[in-house]
Amino acid sequence: MHQSTILVPALQSQWLMMHVSMMLLSYATLLCGSLLSAAILIIRLRNNFHFFSKKKKNVLNKTFFFSDIKYFYAKRSALKRTSVPSFPNYYKYQLTERLDSWSYRVISLGFTLLTVGILCGAVWANS
Repeated sequence: MHQSTILVPALQSQWLMMHVSMMLLSYATLLCGSLLSAAILIIRLRNNFHFFSKKKKNVLNKTFFFSDIKYFYAKRSALKRTSVPSFPNYYKYQLTERLDSWSYRVISLGFTLLTVGILCGAVWANS
């Protein structure tokens, strides 16, 4: 068993604590923003994925929308003329817009904290 000794001078800096805490905080914030973005994708595409269905027939057609390609341009031109959102459920639309706004804000905060953490690491390395 090794005896505990005094840390080397490079590890006794206050910049080390600042750098490590900012990096951990930024990674946690970016993880939360990524989870919010994944929640948006799950909510929007929840009915289109049939991986776990009992019928394995036409899984690719339903999953990757191959069966709907011929109607794509007709739907798109019809939606350009209307001002109604393309979501059949307006509450689902509001939820995804709110999640999108929050994920954007959280990821922006995460990148700001990551920049501060990298700068603290640079100052720590210089000292």
